[in-house]
Amino acid sequence: MLSIIIVNYLQKDFLRKCVALIHKNLARDSFEVIVVNNSPQEDLSEISGKFTAVKIISNKNTGFSKANNLGVKNASGEYLLFLNADTEILADFTNELLNQFKSKNYGAVGLGLRFADGSFQNSFGLFPTILNEYKNRKVELAFRNKDENVISEREKEYSDIKEVDWVTGAALFIRKDVFEKISGFDERFFMYYEDIDLCLRLSEAGYKNYYYPFTKIIHHKGEYTRDSFQKESAKIQASSQLLYYKLHNSLPQLLLLRIIKLFI
Repeated sequence: MLSIIIVNYLQKDFLRKCVALIHKNLARDSFEVIVVNNSPQEDLSEISGKFTAVKIISNKNTGFSKANNLGVKNASGEYLLFLNADTEILADFTNELLNQFKSKNYGAVGLGLRFADGSFQNSFGLFPTILNEYKNRKVELAFRNKDENVISEREKEYSDIKEVDWVTGAALFIRKDVFEKISGFDERFFMYYEDIDLCLRLSEAGYKNYYYPFTKIIHHKGEYTRDSFQKESAKIQASSQLLYYKLHNSLPQLLLLRIIKLFI
């Protein structure tokens, strides 16, 4: 069974559609959906009442990592899919995915994501170092500026299953036993970099992380978010970045990052 873990935070409308499409497009009795509701002021009983495969767990918002780990503790599936509430699964992929990876020593598998207009979404990258941050940032800016040449080249390069450093937690597939073996998400990360940290620890444990492009999943990726939330999330992202460097990079790298941040 596949346990789909979704953390909800003020995204009830997205969540409703996400869950409906899971039930429409995945084979019945092959999955369960566990929603960890980090905004308990939102009443999700309508969703759990309509879809019997959905379990709602009410939770104080103590972070994305903690919420996902809580979801796993309540999961009964052999496989886990961490999925953002603002995603839409448009076709079943589970059997083909399992067939493709049954002989691989895989850790995290990032599922291919598309924007609402169907265009390719970048959802993987290099492990952060000062040099790799520059490379990752360059790609990110190209996508933000809709540089068709860069986007087309990136999509072509990753048109087949390919090993990567890290994949986004917006649609991350992993075996439950492997996830538990490395103690899940590091709960010191409130939000951001928890997926990169997970992938690094998987790599250090001997597993390979992969990008899997053969899925039809829309990810709205921050569309319709409030300006106030964007400002708050930028602060959290900067804090998580510093934590990642403290945990995984050298002191000179951390000091250089701090210096760079003084000027940007």
